[in-house]
Amino acid sequence: MKLTEHFKLEEFTHSTTASRLKINNSVPTDLMPNIQLTAIKLEFVRKALGQPIIITSGYRCPALNARVGGVSTSAHTKGLAVDFHSSFGSPKQICQRLIDAGVQFDKLIQEHNQWVHIGFSPTYNRQQVLTAVKQGGKTIYLNGLV
Repeated sequence: MKLTEHFKLEEFTHSTTASRLKINNSVPTDLMPNIQLTAIKLEFVRKALGQPIIITSGYRCPALNARVGGVSTSAHTKGLAVDFHSSFGSPKQICQRLIDAGVQFDKLIQEHNQWVHIGFSPTYNRQQVLTAVKQGGKTIYLNGLV
């Protein structure tokens, strides 16, 4: 199902973990407006980067979210966040470009310099920028781009 010019529903629900574990990662009907909003916002991300983006993790049903170690309050479970990468550049370069371009987001995280997490809110976007790093075997979040 095509959501916007460049994004399909399948990009938001695909998960090798869900397939392997036979978890149904279909989006509930009541969350489809969030998925649609996220797809629309991702068009602004794509335009700011001038490059396609590859969604590596989009919607996660609660069972899948638990299996991948996500927190129970994750915006992924509400259809309001994605993890992605792009040939534009490194995660830090991507984050900086989105900030400089004025892209509206709730939360933007440079994740371990491996991918970018971006989350949106249907009401108020906080423009929170974080960097995830490993410290003592645990992930911690530092304010800003590090």
